[in-house]
Amino acid sequence: MRNRLQAGLGAGLLLTTPATALLSALLAALLGVVLYKLGSPQHQLKAGLGVLAIVVLIVVALRPALGLGIVVAAMPFEFTVQHVGTNEVLIFSAAAVLMWRIRTRDVPWWVAVGSFALVIGSLLTVIGARNQGSALWGGARWLGVLILLAAAFSVLRDRPDANRRLMDIITCSAVVVVGFAFLQRAGIYTIVGPPYVPGLIDSTFGYYTVYGGFVGMAAVLATGEALHSFADKERTRGLAYGVALVVILLGVAISLSRGALLCVGAGWVVLLVLSLRRASVVARAIGLIVIFVIAGYLATPAQTRTEFLGRFSAPLGAQTEDQQRFALEATGRHALAHHPLGLGYGNFSYYLEGHPALGTGTAVFFHSHQLPTQVGLDAGWLGLAGFLLMFFAALFSAIRAAGHGGIRNTAFAAALCGLMAQGLFDYLFYEISMVALWAALLFGATNGARRLAGSRRIAMPVR
Repeated sequence: MRNRLQAGLGAGLLLTTPATALLSALLAALLGVVLYKLGSPQHQLKAGLGVLAIVVLIVVALRPALGLGIVVAAMPFEFTVQHVGTNEVLIFSAAAVLMWRIRTRDVPWWVAVGSFALVIGSLLTVIGARNQGSALWGGARWLGVLILLAAAFSVLRDRPDANRRLMDIITCSAVVVVGFAFLQRAGIYTIVGPPYVPGLIDSTFGYYTVYGGFVGMAAVLATGEALHSFADKERTRGLAYGVALVVILLGVAISLSRGALLCVGAGWVVLLVLSLRRASVVARAIGLIVIFVIAGYLATPAQTRTEFLGRFSAPLGAQTEDQQRFALEATGRHALAHHPLGLGYGNFSYYLEGHPALGTGTAVFFHSHQLPTQVGLDAGWLGLAGFLLMFFAALFSAIRAAGHGGIRNTAFAAALCGLMAQGLFDYLFYEISMVALWAALLFGATNGARRLAGSRRIAMPVR
C-alpha cells in the first residue's frame, strides 16, 4: 500500500512539473514586465518595498515580537509612493494588527495617561485649526505610534532580551543609514536621491538635522551597549559595537549638523551622570568615550573636519539661520502661551501669516524649530503635558534601573535626553519615523526596570 502511494505521489509530481515550470516562466515574465514598466531603479525599489510591507504585515500578525522588530528596523528608511510614505503605511497597518494584543495591565500607567493626553490634545486642536485635515492627521500620527508602544509592552512582556534586540536593530539600521549617507556625499543618488539642502547630507531621512539626530542618538546607544558588553566580559560584542560606533560617529561628522553634535554630547553626559552610582562603570565609560572620540576624529577626512569646524566659526546667533531659528522659537512660545488648545499639526505657518517672526521676512516655516514648543502647538497644553510626563517617567525608570545594573536602560534614557537636547533648537518630529524612534527609546529606557529593581531586592540578604 505504501509503495503504491509513493508511486502515485511520484507520478503526480512528474505530471505537475511541466505546469510548475510554465507557471514559473509566466511569473518571471510578469515580474520582468512590471519592472520594465516601472522604469527607474527608484520606482522598482518602491515596488519591492510595497511587496516587503505586505510580507511584514503577515509577520506582524503571526509573530508579533519579530514584526515589531522589523517595524523599528524599517523606520529610518522611508520612501514616498504617490505622496504616501512607506513608514506611514507600515505603522498604521501594524497598529491595526497589534492593537488587539494590548493588555492594559502590561502598559505602564504613565504611558496610558500620556498617550491619552497626546491623542486627545491633538484632536481638540481640530476645533480651531485653519487646516483641520492636517490637524487631524497630527492626532492620527500620535495614535498609530502610541498603539505600537503600548503593544510592545504587552507583546514583549516575557522577553527579557527585548532591550538587547532593540539595541542591535537600531545600531544595524544606523550603520546602513550612514552607508547611504556616504553614497549621497559621493554623489550616488540611485536609491536615496539628492539631499534636500545641497551640500548637507540627509541620507534616508528628509532633512539633514533629522538624519543628524538619528545618528546622534544611535551613537549614544552604541556607546552604552559597548560599555555593557565589556562590563559583562562579552569582548567580541563590545568590539563589534566599538567598530559600529566609529562608523556612526563618522556619520555624525559628515552630517555637518551642530544639533547632532549636541545630541551626542548631551547623551554622553547623561550616560555618565546616570552611572555615577557605579564608579567602575563611570571609569570605563569615560575611557571608551575618549578612545572612540579620538578614533572617530582620526577616521574623519580632513575636509569634513574643516567643514564641520566651519559651522562653529561664527558665534552662536550671528548666522542668519540662527537668527531665524531664535525668532521662530520666540514666536512659537508666544503662540503657545495664548493658545491653550494649540494650533494643530501643520498649522504654524498660518499663524506666521498674522504674526511674522522677526528676521524671517516672507518665508513660510512649517514649525517653530523647538521640539517641546511645537508639540504644544500640535497638541495643546494637554498634549504637551502628556509628552513631558512620558519623557520624565521614562527617565525616572532608567534612573531606578541604573542602580541595579541596568546599563542598557541608562543608554536608552541618555539617547532620549540627547534627542531632547537637540530638540531645544529644532523640531525633529516632522517625519513620523522620528516619532516612532522616540517611542522606541521610551520603551528601551523603561522595559525591565521594575524587574531589575525587584531582582536586586530579592538578592539582598535579609538582616
